[in-house]
Amino acid sequence: MATICNVRIFDGTAFRKESAVTFENGTITALDDRREGEDMGGVLLCPGFVDIHMHGQKGLDSMRPGDNGRMAETQVKYGVTSFCPASITETDEAIRAYLADIRAAMELERGARVLGAYLEGPYLAERVKGAHNAAKLRDPELTHYKALTAGFEDEIRRVTLAPEKPGGMELVQYLKGRGVVASIGHSVATAAEASRAVALGITCSTHTCNGMEPLHHRKPGVLGVTLTDDGIRAEFIADLVHIDPILIRLIYRAKGVEGCYFCTDSMEAAGMPDGNYHLGNEAITVKNGMALKGESLAGSTLTMDQGVRNLAQKVGLPLADALRMGTRNPADVLERKDLGRVAIGAKADFVLLDDGLRVRATYVRGRREYSAR
Repeated sequence: MATICNVRIFDGTAFRKESAVTFENGTITALDDRREGEDMGGVLLCPGFVDIHMHGQKGLDSMRPGDNGRMAETQVKYGVTSFCPASITETDEAIRAYLADIRAAMELERGARVLGAYLEGPYLAERVKGAHNAAKLRDPELTHYKALTAGFEDEIRRVTLAPEKPGGMELVQYLKGRGVVASIGHSVATAAEASRAVALGITCSTHTCNGMEPLHHRKPGVLGVTLTDDGIRAEFIADLVHIDPILIRLIYRAKGVEGCYFCTDSMEAAGMPDGNYHLGNEAITVKNGMALKGESLAGSTLTMDQGVRNLAQKVGLPLADALRMGTRNPADVLERKDLGRVAIGAKADFVLLDDGLRVRATYVRGRREYSAR
């Protein structure tokens, strides 16, 4: 049993009056005001960040064998305690190799938790494909999905697709039945098609505003449905590059704090200097921190701790809401009620932040996996 005391606790929803957290065997067992334990000098303690959409970091790429396990060790530097490394549109062989690597990474007991696989592609609309390879896009046919994921069904947590494409609605229903999060993104669905997809099982959007057609007053499309349908949580990238801060405030006001969350959509240049990198097999150039494939944005160089700072310090959102959108809310998308909160019975995964919201220490499974000291 261990106790951390003299901390300001944010529990995933609100700040609490208690000042100490006790945990044992990787689980939180008490929240109170005891003074015995490791004194943290009044820093902020909040749930570890949960990033359910990222492709790489620190020179590591989710499609490269062994890198998903290595990212588990780099993520804790940025306060991340759980994450889903995302694939990109690739050949079936490459995606199955990625799934095998995710399975191996999920078994590790060091660094951040690898929660499972997130398939972003190949079931995307070409017109809004972004950095994805058009030649490798496919229709979201159920027979193909079953063959692609055979033997790895239990590792898959989330799939992004364009439900308007042939087979899309059927695949949404199938994913819902298996407990896999179906996300609408890189889609040119009409509002009617998007609404039908939500009714069938879509529960979140993929990087809202990006990979979607702009909002039109007579053709509201995917974005209009995302902003107004309570059945869908809106994901957005909080790097202040992919979408303007005004649009972040619009998403926040339209959805309420409980209806949106942020991700990084980071690629291997996150935490690295400008230069030439890759997103899977796609060549990417990073200039002034912006990842580009030609003229298209190609993921970000954002980290989760910087995302919180951006929302609280630059967008002007309340700190509690900025923290919630990087902790409890993404955990709730995956229906992981044991993550993203500081509560009795939850996993002892949390981060300590200083007054500038910079990571001082990260705990996963009740163990300190990173310390800035």
